[in-house]
Amino acid sequence: MTGFDAARPSVVVEYVERNSTKGEVHLDIPKITFERPQTLAAAVRAGRDGIERLELRVKVDTETDERDALIKRTADERVDRTMLSAEQVSAVFANLAKLHAARLYRDALSYHDLGALRVTIGWEHESKPGTEIVSTLDSNGQPAPFPNIKALVPAGWKADVARAFQASDPLVQWDTPIPPPEANELLAKMSTFKEASVYKVGQSYLGKDIWAMDLMPPVEASHWSQAKQSTLKPTIVYSARQHANEVSSTSHVLRMAELLLRDPAYREKLNKVNVVIHPITNADGAQLAYDLQKINPTYMLHAGYLGSLGVDVTTAQWDPDPMYPESGIRPKIWRTWLPDIFLNPHGYPSHEWVQIFSEYAAWVRTRAVETRDYWSMRGWWMPGFAWLDDPRYPRHKDEQMKLLNMITEYAKQVPGTVALNERAYDRYKRYSFDFDSKNFKLDFTNGVLIYKSIKGARANPQSPDFMTRQPNVTIWDGVTEAPDETARGDWLKLVANAGLQWDKAILDYLVQGHHEIERKVDPFWHGVSLTVNRPRPPKPAKAGEGTTTEGSR
Repeated sequence: MTGFDAARPSVVVEYVERNSTKGEVHLDIPKITFERPQTLAAAVRAGRDGIERLELRVKVDTETDERDALIKRTADERVDRTMLSAEQVSAVFANLAKLHAARLYRDALSYHDLGALRVTIGWEHESKPGTEIVSTLDSNGQPAPFPNIKALVPAGWKADVARAFQASDPLVQWDTPIPPPEANELLAKMSTFKEASVYKVGQSYLGKDIWAMDLMPPVEASHWSQAKQSTLKPTIVYSARQHANEVSSTSHVLRMAELLLRDPAYREKLNKVNVVIHPITNADGAQLAYDLQKINPTYMLHAGYLGSLGVDVTTAQWDPDPMYPESGIRPKIWRTWLPDIFLNPHGYPSHEWVQIFSEYAAWVRTRAVETRDYWSMRGWWMPGFAWLDDPRYPRHKDEQMKLLNMITEYAKQVPGTVALNERAYDRYKRYSFDFDSKNFKLDFTNGVLIYKSIKGARANPQSPDFMTRQPNVTIWDGVTEAPDETARGDWLKLVANAGLQWDKAILDYLVQGHHEIERKVDPFWHGVSLTVNRPRPPKPAKAGEGTTTEGSR
């Protein structure tokens, strides 16, 4: 049997019987979903690594187990997925303790550097000490081995950390698409730099490890506060390869990381911004697309677009227990860092260029005539620039328009990208826009094709997007498109360089921002409370103030 994971709040119970003639017989009990546990306290001891005791509170629906009565009224599965009692949770802990003692299921609810796990189980809306059940699971389990990214560093390889980045000798190659093993090896090499912290952030449906990397100035202290890091400095997340046959995003996101580690000018930016690199979101699709392009490099490889079950890998990403385990990784990164900006670069494959000439007409299936405008290549572009128009967040729109202008200016700084776009715009006008101006539209901002929303969005806590879901935290999230299925050689360099300009523009927007730290002290009886806040988006600088953040002083 296994228990709940704080990152994926569900209880899973699996009974296994072993029979000498029939082997193993598995009886799966449906997962019971409950609210994310509340952390009450964490106890540490001097001279001991990790946490000695973690105290949580789990909210349940009832005190007593009413399952037998409820299944007479409705389906068993509905009861198991809807109702959770204090008696059930308490029994899970008691039974798991017995299994641990018998050296069974020793990795269930067992974590590295964690001693006892103490859970208060409450069934009232408000916590009422003395009326709630308390269960404790002692540290007698055995956590699963924690993977070490440095094990993926090739034998004999050593980073020349003193050597500045040189375009002629990059760590991240742009000649061929980067599959998951190569991306993982690159992260392993980067982990040898003192500014990089690489960690396993999850696992794919087919069991591939998925890694992320935090970039910041070296932390010399034995303990540091994640909340303090994200409060004193803005944070940006680069999360690539959702649609894994769109290969260039991994290339330019990893090159962005390389610049931050090896180029002194870019390394200096880490004094002002925390950077999180998540190079491959859909590891199963990325491996499939890579294997297919080795066989047929010029074919359409849409099988790698989706997850391993043929559904988009971000489907139900906010659900407590999504179909794909990797679906919850982006929300997990978001909750960990509470980033100012979350980026999701994409590409677009050749199957979207052939509709009119191949009798493929997606608009018949969707009944949306504007879908036809995807038939032709449009260079590097943004499929939508969403912005917020909500009176509760009056500063967002101006800052987002400032960011939009920076993106277009950076896109025009690379001659190759400009030439690519101009060629694509001309073709698009000639074969689609001039042919059917009703359904084929072009929306330029400063000469760059960016389909900007005609109406600002309102904040919506149920939105799948980070910005509209929590605009007080994430002031913008964005998507790009580049013609990259399956790019290699000079073409990959061209489209990846376009994406890198986007990466740089948004990083510099945060670097140049005026991120003022606000402190508030409230006295109370026998003490004071100190509140530290960094307004998002940044407030305009006052007369005579610069743009230096406190984190860089």
